[in-house]
Amino acid sequence: MLGVALLKVPVTDIDRAVAFYEDALGLAARFVAAEYGWAQLDGASVVIALYVPGRGGGDRSPGGSFDFHLSHDRLDELLSTVRRAAPDAAIHDNDDGSRSLEFTDPDGNSIKVMQRG
Repeated sequence: MLGVALLKVPVTDIDRAVAFYEDALGLAARFVAAEYGWAQLDGASVVIALYVPGRGGGDRSPGGSFDFHLSHDRLDELLSTVRRAAPDAAIHDNDDGSRSLEFTDPDGNSIKVMQRG
């Protein structure tokens, strides 16, 4: 069976992005190589990797929506943490009955965290 090894997020500045994801989502940098434009963060069920396009990690442009959503058990608690780093953070009641926390990172990447359970 295949699994997911990591989720990659394109950014323009590794140090700024690492600080944002640590502050907003409580992730912890496991490995940062700014000279290669790469960082790996722990604290999710899958490793989150940040990369500067064109430096070996991929070539997707920063900004826009991801092709994945994260999930969390307590969106309301997470909102108070995320809002300190992302003032645009808001919880949405979706048409299908689900709830999601949505915000953008400093590079304009749209992040969606779905209510789990």
